[in-house]
Amino acid sequence: MNRSAAGKHKTSSRYNKLKYGRVLLKISGELLGRPGALFDQKSISYIVDQIIAGRRLGARIALVIGAGNILRGRETGWLDKVDADTCGMTATIINGIILQSAMSAGGLECRISSGLRFDGIADRFSRRREVRFFDQGGIPVFVAGTGNPLFTTDTAAALRSIELGVDILIKATKVDGVFSADPAKHRDAVFYRRLSFREAISKKLGVMDLTAFNICREHGLPIYVYNLMKFSLVKVLTGKPVGTLVSNGGKINDR
Repeated sequence: MNRSAAGKHKTSSRYNKLKYGRVLLKISGELLGRPGALFDQKSISYIVDQIIAGRRLGARIALVIGAGNILRGRETGWLDKVDADTCGMTATIINGIILQSAMSAGGLECRISSGLRFDGIADRFSRRREVRFFDQGGIPVFVAGTGNPLFTTDTAAALRSIELGVDILIKATKVDGVFSADPAKHRDAVFYRRLSFREAISKKLGVMDLTAFNICREHGLPIYVYNLMKFSLVKVLTGKPVGTLVSNGGKINDR
């Protein structure tokens, strides 16, 4: 076998290990910082390493970043709601620049795509351009949410997932998955390994905000919720049970 053929076989072999080959990773802004600090270099480096490992396996990965480490619009009751959300969207741009810088330093090809016009820093979102970039192996970093106030970054993640045609939306948090109640406050909270969209709604589990959740349900896009800081992204990509899968039921992309 010549070197070119061997290289193709090796790439194909890596890709066959994946259960989800095209994913959108929604990263909570809180994961970029730590108590008392907006940003934590170790946490950011760890996140980048997870993405590098996923790309080495052959996965296509896109990112949507939140701004919980800087500002949460819904928690600024003293500020006009629209202004607060605009501040929150702007804060995601800061997080996106930091992640892009760290990923570029790690050898990843990435670029920022913004829901808001931000000339000189980020290109305004263009579906055709981002799909092409994504299909070619680049990592689009989506910031500024949908570009509209009153919509969360969860909704932006759901929209971008549909637009890119991903296999699954992965919500990376500091919690192991979906529970019947807040596990930090309720020791008897029940952990769910799998849920249907209908069950999640009937149990009022708050997997994502309702708009985002309904977009995923209507398009049959599964959601995976897991603890990024505890489990590797590769485990999720290869189908290891490390979090909670929410779907319309049935087998999903089993290989």
